[in-house]
Amino acid sequence: MRSNPKVRALLFADNLVLWSADRDIRTIQESVNTALDALLAWSNNNEMTVNTSKTVFQVFTLSTKPKAIQLFYGDCQLQRTQEVTYLGIVLDSRLRWNKQASRVQAIGKTRNGLLKRLTGVKWGTTQDLFCTTY
Repeated sequence: MRSNPKVRALLFADNLVLWSADRDIRTIQESVNTALDALLAWSNNNEMTVNTSKTVFQVFTLSTKPKAIQLFYGDCQLQRTQEVTYLGIVLDSRLRWNKQASRVQAIGKTRNGLLKRLTGVKWGTTQDLFCTTY
């Protein structure tokens, strides 16, 4: 795939993220669409497929004005999302961490409840196993 200096890529296992930053949304749209065209050509040449039903894009901005942008992978127009979970981290378009913090808090509360059950007064696990579980 030919590199595009305005578009960066991050690959983890079978997850690929492309991103670009600029003040002008049209520049971002052109750059990312060019990168998506290069990805399509690379995928076809290497007999790989991209699951477009799982492929979405997100615009991160603090602006209150909606930013219109259209991205395409081949003939498929990609869907825009306001929130996505990537590698277990909830990312929202306004760069708030409320959902992520709530998610981590809920997980911590559940795990804390499990630890509490392991430390019964009349019964319970050994201190070593408890520390390992913690």
